[in-house]
Amino acid sequence: MRFSTFAKSIHGKKYRERGMPCQDSSDVLEFDSVQTIAVADGHGGKDYFRSDTGSRLAIKATFEQVKVFCNGISEGETFSENSIRNFEFKLWEEWQKAVKDDWIKNPVRVEEERWKNVSDKYKARYISADEQYIPVAYGTTLICAVSIGWQVLLVQIGDGSCVVLQQDGEFKVPMPPDNESFGYLTSSLCDVNGYKKFRHAVLNCEEDSPLAPVAIFLSTDGIDNCYPIGNNEKYLYKFYANTVIDSTIKNGFRLTRDSLCDKLLPYMTEHGSNDDISLAYLMTKDLNLLKRSLEKYHLQTVKQTPPQVIKQTPQVVKQTPLPAEEVQTNIAEQAAQLRKRLLPAWGEERKNKT
Repeated sequence: MRFSTFAKSIHGKKYRERGMPCQDSSDVLEFDSVQTIAVADGHGGKDYFRSDTGSRLAIKATFEQVKVFCNGISEGETFSENSIRNFEFKLWEEWQKAVKDDWIKNPVRVEEERWKNVSDKYKARYISADEQYIPVAYGTTLICAVSIGWQVLLVQIGDGSCVVLQQDGEFKVPMPPDNESFGYLTSSLCDVNGYKKFRHAVLNCEEDSPLAPVAIFLSTDGIDNCYPIGNNEKYLYKFYANTVIDSTIKNGFRLTRDSLCDKLLPYMTEHGSNDDISLAYLMTKDLNLLKRSLEKYHLQTVKQTPPQVIKQTPQVVKQTPLPAEEVQTNIAEQAAQLRKRLLPAWGEERKNKT
């Protein structure tokens, strides 16, 4: 299966206002039959004072190792558990080497803006001769998806989300749970033996399989945190289905990508999490297949909603105050409305200009 690819990172309001660079990075790599997307989220805390560089180096290390990893794969060959584990180790090792090289090339300057906010404990560690602390300064999470046509490998360390829409219309989170990431704590490439903390999943792309992916979305937690706690998945599914996929079917790939970059993702960070936001996707180029899968999703959504809840919802909303966590802006619905207003107008605008 061939996919349309997309990756974009948006500088969050909370970092812009503090004069800090974007901590997120994302990109796309395509060669031969290989298509890869990746997102990385630098930690941004005061002791991770080079995490913006760390996230960029994570994307670079990922793509370098994807080239090596996929170079020896023959037509029809499947990913083995051993080869995946080796890929994860090499990726982590390459990133560790890259950040240490960057540290040597760019030694700490006392006038460095973010260095001023580093805690005394970590300042002492960083200026010591102990190399084990250097990666902490560059700490970052990472998620990547590697498609070779007949299979897709998903790899993740740390928080963020990987969501898949299958041909049968179901949204799935295929990655095994991460017991080390909760609240503000997350596993990271900077962890000692971090390669042991990777999680992965393999998706088969047989054309006649109802479980084959038609769209794979990777996002940093800047998108997750736009939604009420405990309901991230429900809102993410709505955002991907009703905004991104629906717009792609109605308006095409290019116009939807433009809208995401110029309007929707900036709108989400501004009115949602205020955090840096990264979104990347692999989406089937077969729009008819995409449309059928979306229709199945909507049918399942209707079936899963009890009729009495639909009837009672207006009364409940009028009579019962919303819980505090649900007062957050419903970004998925607002983004959908924004898309409906803007995309048709943009289409006409572009036609007139050409």
